[in-house]
Amino acid sequence: MQNKMDIDRYISMAEDNFSGVDGFEINTRNLDLSFEGEFGADGDYYYADGDEMGMSYASGATQNLVPAKQPSPYQVNVSNTTAGNLTVVLFGLNTFLLTANFGSSVGVQVAPAQTNVSYLELLQQSASQPFETSLIRIQTTTLPQLTQIITVTSKDANGQLCQIPIITQSYFSANQFQNTILDVPYPVKIDGNTSLSFTILAGEVATYTFFPAEKINSSRILGGGSELQQYSAPAVPVAVPMFSARPIGVRRKPLMIPYKRR
Repeated sequence: MQNKMDIDRYISMAEDNFSGVDGFEINTRNLDLSFEGEFGADGDYYYADGDEMGMSYASGATQNLVPAKQPSPYQVNVSNTTAGNLTVVLFGLNTFLLTANFGSSVGVQVAPAQTNVSYLELLQQSASQPFETSLIRIQTTTLPQLTQIITVTSKDANGQLCQIPIITQSYFSANQFQNTILDVPYPVKIDGNTSLSFTILAGEVATYTFFPAEKINSSRILGGGSELQQYSAPAVPVAVPMFSARPIGVRRKPLMIPYKRR
């Protein structure tokens, strides 16, 4: 006998999760309206695991679904207002919070692309809600700026220091169609101890977009959720393979399509 979805269980869960709709009683415990909850700010509801819906597939085994929530990226505009090359530092709150220009050279301007967000907000949130990137998109006005090496620095309070260079030029693809846009599918863990630094050329303007694959938000525990929010690969055309988030506690399995009786 072919396995089928447990309709009763699905309806029961729908009533709990979407209480207050169609006459259901309001249930604030199950309705998560936070930015990082399963009911996302984009208005869509997401299940992290097929078991939660009682979903069975043609193989007869329940599959763990990859997260369906699209990432909302962090985007910063960087500019050099001088006639010389300068150094840009992004993130690294524990080291640069109280330094001049947050670690960047005088003459460098760093600001989020969103007008209602300050760089200080982004800097502090990156420490309290650390994330790991799936993709870094670089947009510049000139090709030489696009190929500037990005150095990832992580420094622990016990004095240990680690630096890793990201050779951006090595990520050019045969499918590259715009020579001033580069996608770097590099998993970088951004927290209070981690910073990114690179050279910005004289008079250059560049935009760096960081798509999260995973993000930690401990306040989600208060609503009964997991502090780890996982995201699917960004819905942007890329010329190189994507790094995707890892399922929690399970081995990745291929996404299966529910059996449909012909």
